[in-house]
Amino acid sequence: MHRITRLFVLSTFIAFHGCVTPGQEQPPVDPASTHKVLPFRIPAIKPGVAYERFIVIGDTGTGLPGQHKLADAMAQRAKADGLDFWLTTGDNIYPNGVKSADDPQWKTKFADVYADSSLRVPIYATLGNHDYRSNPQAQIEYGKRNKNWNMPAFHYTFTRTLSDGTKVQFFAIDTTPIVEEHADTKVQVAWLGKELAKSDARWKIVFGHHPLYGHNPWRGHNEILIAKLEPLFVRYKVDIYFAGHDHALEMLKPVKGVNHVISGAGAGPEWAYPVKWTEESFYVATLGGFTLCRISKDELVIEFVRSNGKTQYAHTLTK
Repeated sequence: MHRITRLFVLSTFIAFHGCVTPGQEQPPVDPASTHKVLPFRIPAIKPGVAYERFIVIGDTGTGLPGQHKLADAMAQRAKADGLDFWLTTGDNIYPNGVKSADDPQWKTKFADVYADSSLRVPIYATLGNHDYRSNPQAQIEYGKRNKNWNMPAFHYTFTRTLSDGTKVQFFAIDTTPIVEEHADTKVQVAWLGKELAKSDARWKIVFGHHPLYGHNPWRGHNEILIAKLEPLFVRYKVDIYFAGHDHALEMLKPVKGVNHVISGAGAGPEWAYPVKWTEESFYVATLGGFTLCRISKDELVIEFVRSNGKTQYAHTLTK
């Protein structure tokens, strides 16, 4: 490629994505296509057992074909398997968030994309670093325009109670201020510790944007989050932390008893980042996907679904 053209491509990529691996001008190689995916089994549905199903997806709002294709895959699985709600792991609108609850990007990069009736279930959202580039408060206010959009505050908690009485408590955290060490970081961390300590839920699930651990080659593990959040996760026996940010899918091996999942591939190949498959992970992929989860009193099944709507890998946590 001519040097001037190459520089234009790279500068455009940086402006839209915010960062770039030196020399990256094409979508990265998907490690799940070159690495042997471990054999897996999806437990059968047990008659009489109470279940809820939810999707976790992040780094979505581009309005590009890859996001639309993944939305179609989400609808395909929602119709086949059922869907009670979904979680976002942030970066809901690229590249610079939204200016208001009436910003036209809500239509072109969200509502029009996830228009299928099967996806019109409660959505519990968190913010990403790109959402902070404009007016993050607007994403809270959007809930007044869209009855399914739930984001009452920058960090919050909610509980889903299964039909058998099992409590599943979710803790939505706002990781950008923590990573950037804003003045209110201590307030949020203290809030999380207090909420985890008083929880009587059987399952405790935390979700946010930035991962504690990951294998994006230019990011690696996040030492700030590890220092501030991991002690709480361990002390209060958090079952799993869902994150995005790395534009990939990853099921990491447990760290100090806590499971970590990255589900940040919601925009598809146009927005994919490279990721390494290491001995610290059970599964790693890029080029697009989301996680489809089924939770009951005794198990949490996590399926890693690709753009074709098919599960490429699944992992089950049990109690």
